[in-house]
Amino acid sequence: MKARFCLFVLLCTWIGIGAAHASELMVHDAWIRGMPPTSRVVPVYLSLHNPSDKSLVLKAISSPRGSVELHQTLMENEVMRMQGVEAIQIPPHGMVKLTPGGYHGMMSDFKAGVPALGEEVALTLTLEGGETLSVTAKVTAQGEAHDHSMHMHH
Repeated sequence: MKARFCLFVLLCTWIGIGAAHASELMVHDAWIRGMPPTSRVVPVYLSLHNPSDKSLVLKAISSPRGSVELHQTLMENEVMRMQGVEAIQIPPHGMVKLTPGGYHGMMSDFKAGVPALGEEVALTLTLEGGETLSVTAKVTAQGEAHDHSMHMHH
């Protein structure tokens, strides 16, 4: 019986280690721009850091507060426009920032209204291969310094 228990503990430890190290993606500075309650969309920003030796791919961001699409802002013929993207590549040992004027998430179809200033909104990032990371993003005013602490869970 003792051997089975030790095997069970060893197996649980091995599974736990695998889950903790399945992805090395780190998420920093997750925030949502505060918008008027009548807004149809709100932008979602964050920084993705990949310290691993392999490329990682962000496939989606979701939230219980609304649907989120991945977008990129492009300049064409001196006109800025947004377009949806299927994925965002994070190169090995690289960082990709979802920022105003670049890649970003666009939340719409709100459940319980537009997120208000000061609220914290749960986000789930889905990577290629199906792994997910849970992040909390604070709603802040444009130009306001946002919380630089990292809120991330596997």
